[in-house]
Amino acid sequence: MSDTVDSAAAIQSTERTIKAKATIDKHQSILFRIKLQDAAGKHVPVFEVANKTIGFLCSAGRYAVCQELSVIVDRFLEANPSFTIIYISLDSSEAAFNTTLQTHPRWLAIPYNDPVRIDILTEWQTQGVPCLHIYDPVEHEILTSWGGSCLRFNFDHCMEDWKQGYQGVTYWQILKGWWYYNAPTGVFKDMTDEELAVKGFPSSASPSSNSGDNISQDRVESKKDK
Repeated sequence: MSDTVDSAAAIQSTERTIKAKATIDKHQSILFRIKLQDAAGKHVPVFEVANKTIGFLCSAGRYAVCQELSVIVDRFLEANPSFTIIYISLDSSEAAFNTTLQTHPRWLAIPYNDPVRIDILTEWQTQGVPCLHIYDPVEHEILTSWGGSCLRFNFDHCMEDWKQGYQGVTYWQILKGWWYYNAPTGVFKDMTDEELAVKGFPSSASPSSNSGDNISQDRVESKKDK
């Protein structure tokens, strides 16, 4: 935990710049611009999520890499009641959007035909899917757009980091995770869980430990999703 906090503090000035660029209007919450629905299509008042840390998940149910992250997101939601997901769909049709939501009943979503969905993708410079933007509704800021990496490589502690205003994952954690999941056979992979833990890697029992290999997968550009 201290490693995460120290590293986050060291890049605070850079982080603040990223936040400023990612925020649509620092004086007006994005929550004032959106409407929400649940998996059944029922309207959900925005104030119900105003006191929670919010993950805006830009995704499309038909892609394997999106499905993989969705599984981790569902585990994270179950473990963190003060976190909520708002789905920003890049599904190919409204029917596909409905199918995705029905598969993940805990999620809320911006309605498929609401044009603000595209505004958010453009203004937050979302370059591909999946992309998980972590939003602080109190400061009206994006804490990080690397939410997927936070869940993969700092599953147990990223929520606490976000509440303190940090990004939730360090570059070192991402590098270690990427190397472990992509290392040749015999390089770290033949170590026991205890030996890996000493080296700073997540154990195979970690909720996010089986999903880091997708960190290097090519991301599908949202503009190609038609």
